[in-house]
Amino acid sequence: MIVNYVFSKRQSVTTYSIQELSSLMKKGQLKLREVNKLHVRALKKYILENVLTEQIYIPPLVATTAVLENNKPSELTMIDGNQRLKAFCQLEELGFRAAKSEDEEEMKKGYKLLHFIQNTEVTLQIFEGLTKDEADQLYIDLNTKGKKVALSKRIAFDSRKELNIITNTILKTNRQLKTAGVEIEKRAVVRPTNKKLLSLSQLRQIVAIAISGRMVYRNVNDRYETYLSSEDYIKLVNTWFSELFRLYPPEKIGDFNESIIASQPLLISLAYYANKGLEKTSLEERKRETVNRMRSLGKVDFNRMNPVWKEFKGTTRNGYYYLANDKASFEKIVAWLENQGGE
Repeated sequence: MIVNYVFSKRQSVTTYSIQELSSLMKKGQLKLREVNKLHVRALKKYILENVLTEQIYIPPLVATTAVLENNKPSELTMIDGNQRLKAFCQLEELGFRAAKSEDEEEMKKGYKLLHFIQNTEVTLQIFEGLTKDEADQLYIDLNTKGKKVALSKRIAFDSRKELNIITNTILKTNRQLKTAGVEIEKRAVVRPTNKKLLSLSQLRQIVAIAISGRMVYRNVNDRYETYLSSEDYIKLVNTWFSELFRLYPPEKIGDFNESIIASQPLLISLAYYANKGLEKTSLEERKRETVNRMRSLGKVDFNRMNPVWKEFKGTTRNGYYYLANDKASFEKIVAWLENQGGE
C-alpha cells in the first residue's frame, strides 16, 4: 500500500481481491452509488467473453475512507467504478451458471471465470476524508474531463471486434479508397468543402451492411452474425469498392460539385443495394452478384446535376441539393436502384 499527499488530501493506491471486495460489500462496509443494471450486465458479459484469453482490462476504482492507515481500509465509500464493482461481486453466480452449461465453450468460460475470481486483485485509488461534496465533485471530474477515444483509434486498436478489424484492414490496404479519401478525424464529412468520399464511421457502416446483408442506417453494432471469414468479407467489400469506382473515378467521386455518390444517403444505399439478401451465400456467389448488380447501373448518370435526384426527398442549401438522410428515403433510393438495375 502506497500512501502519499497529493495537493491537500492524502491518498493511496492498493489492491483488493475480488473476494475481499465482495465480503466488504456483504457486510455493509463498502458503500456504493446507485448503479445502472444494463451497464453492470454489459461488464459481466465483457469479462465472461474474454476470460479464456485473459484479455480483460479494468481501470482502477476510486474510493474514499475516513482515515488512511498502513493496512488496507475496511470501510470504503465508492466514488468511481460502482458498476465495475457490482459486476465483480456478481461474477461468482455467473461463473457457476456458465459452468453448468451444456455448451462446452460456455462451460470452459464458467470454470475459468471461477478461477479468475479466486486469483484476481483489483486496483483502488483511495482518498482520505473527502466530504460528500468533494466526493461528488471528484466523480463528476473523473467522468467529464477525460477525452473520449476517437473512433479512428477505437477501430485501429480494437483487436477483438471483427467489424473494426475488417474496417481497419480495408482502410489500410485499398489503394483506390485511399485515392478517393477517408476522413478519419471527423465523424461526418461536410459537403461541399470536404472532398473525401466518406468518413471512417461510414466505412464501418458499409462493412456492417456487407456482413449483415441488411440496411444499417445510423447505429452500427459491434457484432453481427457472420457466415464468411474476415478475409472473405475484406475481399467482398474490396470487390464492391472496385465496382463503385467503375461507376465514378476515385479521384472525383468525393467531390460534391460533380458526384452525387458523395451524398451519404446514395453511397450507403448503393452498399445495401449490392448486398441485399446475400448474407448467407458463398463468397464467390456474393462477389459475382455484387459485380452484376453494380455493373447493371453502368448507364446511370451519377453527376450531381442530373435532375433525377430531385425526385427524391431532400433540401436545397446554397445551391446544392442534399438528399434526405432518413429510413424512408434510403428505401426509396434502393428501390430506384433496383429498378435501374433490372432487379
